[in-house]
Amino acid sequence: MNTIIMNQDIHTPAFIKADVSNKTDKIKQQPTSPKQVRRFSWTRFIELAILLSIVICAIWLISKIVTPQVVTAISVIAGFLILRFIVRIILKVTITLLSILFWLAILCAILLCVL
Repeated sequence: MNTIIMNQDIHTPAFIKADVSNKTDKIKQQPTSPKQVRRFSWTRFIELAILLSIVICAIWLISKIVTPQVVTAISVIAGFLILRFIVRIILKVTITLLSILFWLAILCAILLCVL
C-alpha cells in the first residue's frame, strides 16, 4: 500500500514559501528616466519667502536701533572669537601631528636598538 516515488527528494518541504520581498521590491522600484521633472511646491516657495522677509526685516530693525559704535564692538568680539576658533583648530592639528611624530621616533629608536 505504501509506495515511495524514487525520483522525489524526501528532504524537500511540502509547502514552499513564496518570496514576497521580490514582489514588493519590484513594485517599489519605479523606472528612473533621465527626463524626470522635479515637482515645484508652492508651499515651500511661500515658506522661503516668509523666512527671507522676516530675516530682512530683523536686519533692518537692528540697523535702525544699533549705533555704529555697537556694530564695531560686536565685530571686534566676533573677530576675536573666530580667531580663537582658528587658532584652536591649528593647535589641535599641530599637537596631533607632533604626538604622532614623537611616537614614531620612539618606535624607530626601539627598532634600531633591537636590530
